Amino acid sequence: MADVTAPIGPPGPPSLGLGEVSIKMALALFLILGVILLAYWMLRRFGPRFGLGAPVKTHGLRVESHLTLGPRKNIMVVRFLNKLLVLGVTDQSINLLTEVDASDERKDFQAVLEDAGADAGDPGPSGPGPGG
Repeated sequence: MADVTAPIGPPGPPSLGLGEVSIKMALALFLILGVILLAYWMLRRFGPRFGLGAPVKTHGLRVESHLTLGPRKNIMVVRFLNKLLVLGVTDQSINLLTEVDASDERKDFQAVLEDAGADAGDPGPSGPGPGG
């Protein structure tokens, strides 16, 4: 009888060194981290459009519009309940410029100017000008 010491079946894959295994593991971890960061960015960027993400609690406040006047200087229109508040916002302070009822909201700028002129007793720009 002959001794048979040859393995039965196909030979196994060659074993990888410790350096190659650690490089593959690091690349896989960086790939997973990149996918997580990409998903986070997409959720922050596009989530509110689709109703995803944490709901924002405004407690009755909503910024209607804002106008930048300079570096760190803004005028903001904020709706609080049934009032529109016009605020001057800087780094040091927030000042209430005026308050308007939301029911008095007008879209026509010319009508607002005419009402402001009528309140002041001014005939407005349609009257005769100086030197005329």
